[in-house]
Amino acid sequence: MHRDEGAETEEMMTPEEVKAALLANEGKRVRITYYDGVIESADVHSVDDEGFVHTRPDQDGPRSGWPTVASFPDDLWWTRFDSITDVQSDGL
Repeated sequence: MHRDEGAETEEMMTPEEVKAALLANEGKRVRITYYDGVIESADVHSVDDEGFVHTRPDQDGPRSGWPTVASFPDDLWWTRFDSITDVQSDGL
């Protein structure tokens, strides 16, 4: 996980665009950019109407303080689409 402080901010993805990108990459690793500029890799497990379930291979513990769901394994997290400003294939 890192913060890209020197980069110019391009147009942010809408929550609908984020959802579409995550659905297209379900079961794959992506690089996500949060609204606060933090960038990290995530393995997309599932996508619902408001967010997505993923692992955080490059970080320990929750990043944004969202509560974890008791039935999730410790390494799975759910994040809202509106917390994300960009989604890219991790190989880029």
